[in-house]
Amino acid sequence: MVKRFRLFLVCWLIGLVPMESAHAVMNTLEWIEPATSVRKRLNLENLFIEKQLPSNLWEKLRPYAIDGEELKTLLYRYNNSRYFFPNKQTIRFTIQGTGFVYDFNTATSQLKRIDQTIHSGHNFGAYQFYRNNILYSVGGEGMWSYHRQITYFDDKTREWEILRPKNQGPEAMSNGFQGYSDAENAYFTGGGDHKNYLEQEQITMERSFFRFDFVTKKWDNLGQINPNLPITEHRIMYWNGAHFILLARDRLFIINPVSNEVHLYQDNSSYFEGGEKPYVRHDTIFYFHNGDQGPVISVPVNALLKKASYFGTFYEKDYTTYYYGAIVCLLLGLGAWLFIRNRSTKEIRLDAAEIKLLKRLLEERNRPVSTQELNKLLDCDTKSQESQRRIRFMMIKQINEKIELHLDIHDCIERIPSEEDKRLTNYRLKQGTEKKIKDLV
Repeated sequence: MVKRFRLFLVCWLIGLVPMESAHAVMNTLEWIEPATSVRKRLNLENLFIEKQLPSNLWEKLRPYAIDGEELKTLLYRYNNSRYFFPNKQTIRFTIQGTGFVYDFNTATSQLKRIDQTIHSGHNFGAYQFYRNNILYSVGGEGMWSYHRQITYFDDKTREWEILRPKNQGPEAMSNGFQGYSDAENAYFTGGGDHKNYLEQEQITMERSFFRFDFVTKKWDNLGQINPNLPITEHRIMYWNGAHFILLARDRLFIINPVSNEVHLYQDNSSYFEGGEKPYVRHDTIFYFHNGDQGPVISVPVNALLKKASYFGTFYEKDYTTYYYGAIVCLLLGLGAWLFIRNRSTKEIRLDAAEIKLLKRLLEERNRPVSTQELNKLLDCDTKSQESQRRIRFMMIKQINEKIELHLDIHDCIERIPSEEDKRLTNYRLKQGTEKKIKDLV
């Protein structure tokens, strides 16, 4: 009885501690004003319309109204909403994974739920867009499976309806390259995540690139994504309506799926990393760096494309070797399956730069590596101090996160003050981790 009481007391105390999650609880609905790029939100706690100030504080503008029962369906859900502008006085919000649709009337300051969704939880991460004044939702995942359908919201019935293609499309449409082209009246998808949801779970990348034509209602497998594109190591992709961009630290890949061309932009001062809440104005992609607090990063795609060099094709389909390749793939596939089956599902994917850094730290044993040495090792010693700091931070953060996730070692690479000058920082491997890191690299 005493042990049970102690267990109850510990659980109760844990419940009192505030918990933070990568997915914050829903307490706002946010949008970016298309004309001014001012960030605004509906605060679901105080029921005020607010706008963000340059200081990152929020200013109350005016109250708004919402039915109490409809408010309950929003509160305490994961904050993963999208917004659209179907007309001049309406902002439409969708809540990922639920099917919920809310309209905010800017003239009357009224927020109202307009859908009649009952079942939810099957389309987290779906890509949503407007086509011919109709809201579409493609793909996503949930309930331990992938959502392969194209659905659209019918404003008359207030239900999500299915669009039925004439043939089968990709197995999964989640993350990776996802985008609708208004000029082509087509949807593009490829390079997404694909889990097998087995006991020995593995995640693969969908290398096929597909195009769905809304006129013919047919899927077309355009080919295999260029294997030289680093889509395994770098998973941050954005779409501006005409081009995909792939952010790869000191490189930016600009991809045109219609002309099937990839261009590479690179200089000595730019560093491309992802952010939160991306939005598009004309050809330029904006997103918030450092979570959602700013500053706002802009990627002027057309301007950078003029300075970029040709990298190669985006996808390729070789019809001449198709049958011979199929036979070879069957033979190689059997051997690969036997090989992969026996590999650890906790294999860490480190890129060349990360492996290079870990090897150098191993070579130094207990001697710390200085900031200047680290800059040279990361090939950023000629860049600005701010760029150097950002590159060091991102490199060490990504390595530590990967090692902690797979080897359960917290802060494998330690930051310690220099013995000569306490203002300077040195870097070394955490003591006792050398053998595991050596086996890894």
